[in-house]
Amino acid sequence: MKIYKVRPDTSFRMMYPPDEVYESESWEFKCHELVDKIPQFDAYWDDDTSKPLPDIAYLGMSAFAFKKDVAEQMTDILESAGEMLPFYIEGELWYYLNVMEKCESLLDEEKTKYKINQGNIKLIIEDYVFKPEFLSDSSIFKIPQDNHTETFCADRRENDEQVINNFFCAVHGNGFSGLKFTEVFSDE
Repeated sequence: MKIYKVRPDTSFRMMYPPDEVYESESWEFKCHELVDKIPQFDAYWDDDTSKPLPDIAYLGMSAFAFKKDVAEQMTDILESAGEMLPFYIEGELWYYLNVMEKCESLLDEEKTKYKINQGNIKLIIEDYVFKPEFLSDSSIFKIPQDNHTETFCADRRENDEQVINNFFCAVHGNGFSGLKFTEVFSDE
């Protein structure tokens, strides 16, 4: 099993919500329900037209947006991780994922290395060590030790169900663009 940080691929255009949405109190992706808190909005692309449009776009604040057809292909995977909330960009329906799946005890606090480790004060994780037995069924999740800011993906392939419900496999198998996966842990 491997665990990756899910990051935007900056060789593709970035997407942004309007300022009034981005600056609102509710535009915070910390594993809390956002349905009925953020109004439906019209997003916009950055100005760099030399870059191609992605299938999955970074929307800011560790949130990722999915073209309608991409979201429909991965509905079970995405909904097991959180809420899929609709919005529009240039008249096209997209969905952004609010990850609500959190793995409280997954990080091995004693073996994980922090840039700053002063007993009770631990900041900036440099080397992740996870306890796989605490991993949830969802392949997409967040952890409280980084204040739910990073989005993680578990790549498990021990049985058919894990492969079918594997975000990493779905993105790569379908050739979807817009994401990079940075490996942060392996128990292999």
